[in-house]
Amino acid sequence: MRLPVATASASLLAVLLASSSAGAQYGGQPPPPGYGQPPPPGYGQPPPPGYGQQPGYGQQPGYGQQPGYGQPPPPGYGQQGYGQQGGYYGGPPPPPPRKPDSGFEVPPLSFRIDPFNWLLQGRLGLELEVGLLDFMSFELVPVFVVNEQPPVINFRGIDEELTQHSNGIGSMAGAAFGLGFWLEGKPFEGNVLRVILTNYGYEYRTSDDAGDIDAVEHTERHLYGFFGSHSRWGFFTLSAGIGLGVELNKEERCYPTPPATPKTDATTSGCDGQLLISMDRNTSKLADLNGGFHPVYLMGRFSLGIVID
Repeated sequence: MRLPVATASASLLAVLLASSSAGAQYGGQPPPPGYGQPPPPGYGQPPPPGYGQQPGYGQQPGYGQQPGYGQPPPPGYGQQGYGQQGGYYGGPPPPPPRKPDSGFEVPPLSFRIDPFNWLLQGRLGLELEVGLLDFMSFELVPVFVVNEQPPVINFRGIDEELTQHSNGIGSMAGAAFGLGFWLEGKPFEGNVLRVILTNYGYEYRTSDDAGDIDAVEHTERHLYGFFGSHSRWGFFTLSAGIGLGVELNKEERCYPTPPATPKTDATTSGCDGQLLISMDRNTSKLADLNGGFHPVYLMGRFSLGIVID
């Protein structure tokens, strides 16, 4: 039979052709061991995760690759945090945190004295003022009689027989109350408009070598409109101002035609606005305690003190 011979011849020819092809591919050398055998298991499959890349070398985690480019974003990406502020996406930003309640805050305070009224009128006023609002303050000014015969009495042409005394609690004759409206919008700095009500009680006495001659009690109740200016350097403050007021307690006192007896013969009506005190024992010499411009009065201040914010 020729079929087996033909088959064997064909197989031998195929082996020779394959050997010639392999020899040509490797430059006439025999092929390496294992050439023409099937590939090992796993050949052609993708490499395991992390193959060919060591941790931390050549590429940092996330470097050069942003979420959303070929892979799903990491957990939490797109939420509020670094790199994205609330309000650009997903609604308005949250409200700011509430400040803790600091409790009661001490308002600004000022303490001042007027040395000129102290020296000239013998009346020491302690100006105590507290800020109520940004533009308004409240003032309390108790006045103490510290000199019974101040220079102002002599300036009015009244002799040394006249003295002044407190008609209040001890040496405190009374107090003034005022509201200040600050034009610059901040207490104790700049210009201020004040409304002031005074209520000071005084007793005036005359005497000679024989003893007391006459005595008059009077309460000064004045209503003032006042303009002032305050300067400040740290906690130190300097203020000055002037006010125009009117007497609300219009008391009168006078004597009939001399000779008359002091105290007992005095009358409190029909005196043309005068408040008279006798300087001698037969009322021939009198002094008007109201002054020449009554019922209009002037107030002046020049004060030194401190401010506590």
